[in-house]
Amino acid sequence: MPGILEDALNKGTKRKLYYYKANGEWLDYSYQDLKNIIPVLGLGLEKLGLNRYDKIAILSENKPEWCFFDWTSAHFNFVSVPIYQTSIPKQIEYILNHSEAKVLVVSTKEQLEKIIKIKDKLEHLKHVVMLDNMEYDLDWVTTYEELKKSGQKEQLKRNVTLSELAEKIEANDLWSIIYTSGTSGLPKGVMITQFNIAANIQQTGAYAKFKPNKRWLSFLPLSHSFERLSSVYALWVGAEFYFAESIIKVPDNLKEVRPQYMTTVPRLLEKIYATVIEQVLAGPKAKQEIFNWAQRIGHRTANKYLIYNKKPLGPLALKYSWAKKLVFNKISAIFGSEFERCISGGAPLAPEIGEFFLMAGIRVQEGFGLTEMSPITHGNSMEHIKFGFVGLPYPDVKTKIAEDGEILLKGPNLMKGYYKDPEETAETIDSDGWFHTGDIGFVDEDGYLKITDRKKNLIVTAGGKNIAPAGVEREICSSKYIEQAVVIGDRQKYLVTILVPALEIIQEWGKKQNPPLIFKTYKDMASSKEVEKLIQDELDAHQEDLARYEQIKRFFIAPQAFAIETGELTASLKIKRNVVINKYSQEIDNMYNN
Repeated sequence: MPGILEDALNKGTKRKLYYYKANGEWLDYSYQDLKNIIPVLGLGLEKLGLNRYDKIAILSENKPEWCFFDWTSAHFNFVSVPIYQTSIPKQIEYILNHSEAKVLVVSTKEQLEKIIKIKDKLEHLKHVVMLDNMEYDLDWVTTYEELKKSGQKEQLKRNVTLSELAEKIEANDLWSIIYTSGTSGLPKGVMITQFNIAANIQQTGAYAKFKPNKRWLSFLPLSHSFERLSSVYALWVGAEFYFAESIIKVPDNLKEVRPQYMTTVPRLLEKIYATVIEQVLAGPKAKQEIFNWAQRIGHRTANKYLIYNKKPLGPLALKYSWAKKLVFNKISAIFGSEFERCISGGAPLAPEIGEFFLMAGIRVQEGFGLTEMSPITHGNSMEHIKFGFVGLPYPDVKTKIAEDGEILLKGPNLMKGYYKDPEETAETIDSDGWFHTGDIGFVDEDGYLKITDRKKNLIVTAGGKNIAPAGVEREICSSKYIEQAVVIGDRQKYLVTILVPALEIIQEWGKKQNPPLIFKTYKDMASSKEVEKLIQDELDAHQEDLARYEQIKRFFIAPQAFAIETGELTASLKIKRNVVINKYSQEIDNMYNN
């Protein structure tokens, strides 16, 4: 990793690197600022008693200081342990104890209060560093400024350079332990070496070919391996990296920053898509007809030219230019008008959404990866986007499909193993070195990988039919009125589902009814007979392309939306199927027995 940073610094240190917003103004740090802060923080942490290979955890929202400590750890051979800022005290306690972290970097008083609740249960934690610089009457808490002052004093005695630090780093040294949020059971600590992450950065560079001197907007949590790789890769290619104020502020920040690149998850794109469609449907008939005409032209243009990254030609090019002026440029403006492309991962992206944004000149390159692979392994190429596929393998990544359909992977970015869990490591990485992903899929004639479901999620009906619930769930959630769905039916005669409707969209729908239906809360909506009928109609309409045995026969609307706090979602917003099924076991029984 020191070599990755050295590459970036050799391109010029005066350039701006990290941007963050404070008091309504975008402030920045340069590449030189990062170079300067690493020895200061490292020496300060050593004064706190941190030694090589010791663990330092980071519990903070995205900000430049998050990256400062991450890069410091990489140079001083500390092992960084990211923790989601949404984590509850019990989860934090497990990670800190399991990793044996001695120092924890915390952003705010709110996060510190979580630690105070569990401090007497933390066996190894010695110090907490507070980024907000507020004074706390606790002898184990030090402020960020105090840490810097301590490091600066030490630097006067020892003029440590980055090159000296780099000489001590070995390729197989542990870089980070990343705890997978997990959809069931306790999180596993994925051990990523310096070589693993450096390899994945270079694989991304060779395959994705993002250009230097571009603006990136970051809104996914840095504690997630996907966004963390993005932040490091962007630095390596010489980008300006903007931290969004929050997920809610992303639309505003897109217009302010006017980024060219971004990593994202399908949920953001789905929300933008749903908003656009809702606005069109609420508009006059003439506006709808223009939009539908533009979509027809866009569809033809996208599939003949844009998916191959080619400019349209002939009469179609003229029609497409008008479609852009009338419709698609307005969609591009949502992203700040200079946006070029983004990588989407973490969950499947509906093909119609990928195509929709491509029509607007925004290339959404769906990819695939796992924390255990540091994390990216596949991506759609610039030369050919295939909707519904996660793309071709990255350089040096090998893909194999097992007899049962499971996707197996190999590559220089494959983790060292699970921390303190050799049994799980041996179960996941076989004797031939293949990593068993737990995902089911296939590779097409062009070498593109498609994910169909998780292996453990496959449903075998009482009639012996094998069903991938993810495919059914995608069809259901293609309705703008349905936000989330969990399909159930293993060893049963038919499928049922637990649903979470889209509150905001249904609230707007309700206002247009005669008489109007007012849903002030999610609970109001979930208990409405009119909403129940709406959902039934939507299920009927969106299951026409499914086989009879794949169609939902009954459904139940969850009385509250799935959330991290109530346990149905992981920190990376994946649905914990087992939790949902266990939580609503009685309702599921009723759907089969009544």
